[in-house]
Amino acid sequence: MAQSDRSSDVPGASQSAAAVLAFGIVLGVVMAAALLYIAASDRRNRLAAAEQQNLALTVGAERLVWLELRNLERALRGIAGDAQRVAATAPQHALPLMAESISDVARRQSELESIVLTDATGRALMDGRGEVRLLQWPDMRTHQPRQAMVVGPLQSHGGRWLLPLAVRMDETRWVVARLQSHELQRLVRDLDIGHTRVIRLREADGRIVADSRGDGYIGRIDDAPVVHAGEPRRVNPEQHYRLDGIIRSTVSGTVPDYPLHVDVGIAREHIMAPWWRLVGVGIVLFALYAAGLAFLVHVLRRNARRREALVQRVSEAAEGLRRAQELGRTGTWTADRDGTITWAGPVVALMGLEKHRRTASGEEFYSLVHPNDRERVAEGFTQAWRSGEPFSIDYRIIGDDGRVRWMAVQGASIVDGDGPPRMAGTVLDISERVEAQRQLADAGRRFRVLFERNPLPFWLFDVESLRFLEVNEAAMQQYGYTREEFLGMTILDIRPPEYRTEVLDDLDEHHRLNQEAARVWLHQRKNGSLLEVRVYATDIEMDGRAARLALAEDVTELMAHQRELAYRASHDMVSGLLNADALAQRIDAMGRAECRIACIQLRGLELIEDSLGLEAGRETLRAMATRIARLGERYGTAGHVRGDEFALVVCPAAAWPQALAQLQSELARPIPGEDTLQRLESWIGVAAVHSGEGTAAQAIGNAGLAAHVARTERRPVVMFDEDMAQHASDRLRLASRVHRAIDTHEFELHYQILWDVAKARPCGLETLIRWPQRDGGYVPPSEFIGLCEDTGLIVPLGRWTLREAAAAQRTLAQSGYGDLSVAVNVSLMQFIDGDVAGDIERVLREFELPRSALHIELTESVLMTRPEQALDTLRRLRNRGVCVSLDDFGTGYSSMSYLKLLPLDAIKIDRSFVRDVHRDERNASICEALLALSHGLGLKVIGEGVETQEQFEWLQRRGCDQVQGFGIHRPAPLAQVLEQLREMKYWVDGPWRTAATSAHH
Repeated sequence: MAQSDRSSDVPGASQSAAAVLAFGIVLGVVMAAALLYIAASDRRNRLAAAEQQNLALTVGAERLVWLELRNLERALRGIAGDAQRVAATAPQHALPLMAESISDVARRQSELESIVLTDATGRALMDGRGEVRLLQWPDMRTHQPRQAMVVGPLQSHGGRWLLPLAVRMDETRWVVARLQSHELQRLVRDLDIGHTRVIRLREADGRIVADSRGDGYIGRIDDAPVVHAGEPRRVNPEQHYRLDGIIRSTVSGTVPDYPLHVDVGIAREHIMAPWWRLVGVGIVLFALYAAGLAFLVHVLRRNARRREALVQRVSEAAEGLRRAQELGRTGTWTADRDGTITWAGPVVALMGLEKHRRTASGEEFYSLVHPNDRERVAEGFTQAWRSGEPFSIDYRIIGDDGRVRWMAVQGASIVDGDGPPRMAGTVLDISERVEAQRQLADAGRRFRVLFERNPLPFWLFDVESLRFLEVNEAAMQQYGYTREEFLGMTILDIRPPEYRTEVLDDLDEHHRLNQEAARVWLHQRKNGSLLEVRVYATDIEMDGRAARLALAEDVTELMAHQRELAYRASHDMVSGLLNADALAQRIDAMGRAECRIACIQLRGLELIEDSLGLEAGRETLRAMATRIARLGERYGTAGHVRGDEFALVVCPAAAWPQALAQLQSELARPIPGEDTLQRLESWIGVAAVHSGEGTAAQAIGNAGLAAHVARTERRPVVMFDEDMAQHASDRLRLASRVHRAIDTHEFELHYQILWDVAKARPCGLETLIRWPQRDGGYVPPSEFIGLCEDTGLIVPLGRWTLREAAAAQRTLAQSGYGDLSVAVNVSLMQFIDGDVAGDIERVLREFELPRSALHIELTESVLMTRPEQALDTLRRLRNRGVCVSLDDFGTGYSSMSYLKLLPLDAIKIDRSFVRDVHRDERNASICEALLALSHGLGLKVIGEGVETQEQFEWLQRRGCDQVQGFGIHRPAPLAQVLEQLREMKYWVDGPWRTAATSAHH
């Protein structure tokens, strides 16, 4: 069948399937409509039948209850009539007789719990319970004229439910009876309603009086609608019964003449159960029909698709063959014995011939073959005709467009019956393949050149055997092996023996993860020397075998340089110990344990460097570092935190007492120098740390803080506690406040007058810094001066003090006291980090002061710490005419040598010696010796802390030159000092006035 005919069958099959589907859908819709109509009609009929049955039962139940109540009403009316007759015949004995008559009737009426005679308000007139709420009965309020008996609300008494009934006897009395609810319950239960229905008797407020479901429902309130009058009627069929949650179709009615209501209901599920079965059968039938229709349509469509797929495959096969020949650049040919060749398919285009050239004679064909290939092609065809065996020839064709193309021809001779022999075969354009092979050969030559002449070692090895397959000249020169030696070795032979297992593991990991990352390895030359190389490797295939091409870059010097940088980053270059960061990392990397960190602060290295040279100081530092390092190896580890501060880590903490004893012993042992033994002062701060928890850096800082406290308080060992951290935090905050106070000029200077003992007059002022606060008080200098010295703030604060002192001296001169000098205290930090001499020279020039206008006071620590620097500075000051006093003499490491060498003008006896000098022989002896020594050296002597007349007179008798203290003058602002100076003009007996002086004023 033609392709067009086969294609035409497919739409016809599809259309038949669509027609069947359309007819089936219409039929299904009709069937569904019929089923829905039948189901709706059946549902409506069933509900109507159930409602009619409920209505009949409701009417019957109403009649029965009415009859029961009517009988009781007649009985009660009879009792009331009898009681009236008794009252009329024997009025004097009426009440006892009526009670006896009523009791006799009550005994005969077993359905009544009790009968009692009450007054109009319900109070009992005989033995028994009254009915105090009689007048509030709902039935009493709606009492109809023809209604003789009144029904009260349901009551519970003694575990029983009672329905009270009342009949009026006369205007002032009632006969009240109580009907037991089980009588009505029996009446309801005896009705033939089946097991699917519920019948109940309710009051107007919904309280259940009787219920066919059981006594448990009596007394409970159901809020379902209540019909108050008229014929029985249907209540909401979807209403849930609140007490049991079941939906029932209900009919409700009212008992004639009495306030009771009858409900008859049947559960909807019982009514609709047969209907649901009918619906289920209809759904199953419709589903079976739909499934049959779907299956029929599916079969029709499947057959249509199969037919369409068959036609499509035939068409695609023909098209695929054509495209395969075009894409594969192949075609077919046939040749006759006389040499005529016929080409089929795209051969003409492949050979670059014109489209009309479908055949060619032998001569025409050979004219297309490249001259260099004609003889070989002709010989191949001749041999094939002669032998009759298949042949294959690759040759070049020159097309009509002049382009040369490579062709691969395969063929064989064939014989069709008695016909002449022919030859047939395929022709394939292999020009691109030949070109690719040529390029591959060129790439191979270029790779060989790159491989052989690369300046870096190159080699190729077999992945399975690890043997070298090829190496370049650079590899032979680098490793010292010949090519023949390399080819007889494996890559393990150029590794040190201890690294060979690691190489095998790396190869396994490479095969598993297929990673090509570069890595640094340690290799070994033929002469045994080692080198570090970074190896770059990639997988290739060599003659069908898995191989790896590797390039090795010598990075020996680079790695050594990187190790040197890493060492410098983690070690102190002088001591060779770990620095603070590396030490913290070492502790955090240790296993979890409780440890101790000892921070050791040393003093004396600067003195050694200044006196013996920088190298001597470094040798001393290295010797101490070696001792601490040995302890670190024994007990844990050690580090060089900063300049003159080391750290020793002791793990576990149980070894700390022994380690501390050995540490103190090593620190106390002198360090031998070139010609001397050096001793360093040391202080130890200790902090606890748990290694492996990442808190080592903080612990090192805590130990350093404890060492600082030890150095400040002159204690050999101090254990860190949280108060130190708080104190350090407070000091930081105070330092910030001091810095701000310097910038905002919050400080002020007070001045204390110095008294010339011999001349009995003021001779100068000493500056005392004060820091006023907003509350009117002052921060004591002892709290911030030491902090300023530790933080370097003493330098800007000292410069400010010099300027203020210079300004004060100029004010003194303007006020007539230009002969009074102003003394300023200079700290150690100003000598070390500042330019004291330059600062003083600048303020003298700025304020145009005479040479002796400013005095400075030094402590012994300045002279002991930097004696050479102090000597140069003091000489510059002496040349400027600045007087220099030595403050607190005798309290430090007093040395006679610097008293002789340094250009001093005066010394000040500390207040600790002046106190009680007139009654303490030791203080007196010290002061006498200092006075004699100073005067012997030509120095003035100033006594500090003079507070009493006895102290003043003692110093006066011993020749003390000047005094100061609270007994002379308390420090005060400059304005008050000027007032005091004016007042001192009238002192005739020195600082302590006599009565004559007072009389003068």
